[in-house]
Amino acid sequence: MQTSTGFIVVALLMGAMMSVYLPMNSSVSRHLGSAAGASITFFAIALITTIVFAILRGEHTALARIGNVPVYLYLSGFLSAFMIIGTTFLIPHLGARRFFVLLVSGQVLMAIVVGHFGLLASAQDPITLRKLFGAALVIAGVFLSTG
Repeated sequence: MQTSTGFIVVALLMGAMMSVYLPMNSSVSRHLGSAAGASITFFAIALITTIVFAILRGEHTALARIGNVPVYLYLSGFLSAFMIIGTTFLIPHLGARRFFVLLVSGQVLMAIVVGHFGLLASAQDPITLRKLFGAALVIAGVFLSTG
């Protein structure tokens, strides 16, 4: 499977953005005195941004098909809210470094499972010893780089 260099760059930038926007939201929480308040602010701005994006791309009619989506997939909204509220709460307690080490480790481990079984319409990518070793190296590298 070939991957465009542009896609790789965007994915790396998104990782960098995660390392900034999650602590930013945690700071909003400190200013407001509420993790839920910060989450509401986050999602309100995210909703406005998404609406503008959809309009600019001519995708405003997509909402007409909202009933065609399997109900369980809307749990992604719950997971997103949990991620934002959890991040907002945990960064002040764990610190950004420790939080991101655990976050990346969890992502790598779950990506192995999702890919192996081809869950959620992702490409199937069977687990091999080589991939498990690579994941172990990534997780070890994350922990070592923050020591």
